Amino acid sequence: MNTPSYHRSAFTLLEMIVVIIIMGLMASMIVPRLGGTRDREFSLTVDKVSDVMLMFAHRVSTSNRPVGYRFDSGTNTFELLIKREHDGEMYWANDPLAPPVTMPTWIDSDGVYLYTDGELADTSQWPITAIPGESRPLIETVIHWDDHIVNISLPAHAMGPSVMMDGIGEEILVPIDLDAEGRGRDEW
Repeated sequence: MNTPSYHRSAFTLLEMIVVIIIMGLMASMIVPRLGGTRDREFSLTVDKVSDVMLMFAHRVSTSNRPVGYRFDSGTNTFELLIKREHDGEMYWANDPLAPPVTMPTWIDSDGVYLYTDGELADTSQWPITAIPGESRPLIETVIHWDDHIVNISLPAHAMGPSVMMDGIGEEILVPIDLDAEGRGRDEW
């Protein structure tokens, strides 16, 4: 006896609604994570650039060689350089203890500015330099991305940089001459 077989060839409306709801829930969990990835990568890059500036300050205070800091717009990298000598020739080389920091590809090099003592510095030909035992300039690295502005400042007297992201962060500490202010006998 032949019994008719029933084969379904399509989804029911209820099955389609369940699948759409599940896909919507998954998208609502994944999309915010993808959007935050660039923010996290930007913050990590800012931390790395800050570390290079910290190493610059450390090298100036502890090394016996000239130290340089530059942004290479061709490779989109920040570099800490030290002066080396080979066969009587002096040249700049990357510091082996501070690897170069490459900016993410989605940050344009036109959004990166370096300042020394408040003036725009072009480091394409010559890095910002400091010689151990001498005073160093105020160095500021400004990075613009999307609607974010980051200012990483390394004052001449500081051992490390301060970071201001979108107006929030550490203020630059300015030394105070207590004697000049008439407060020479104040306790610290």
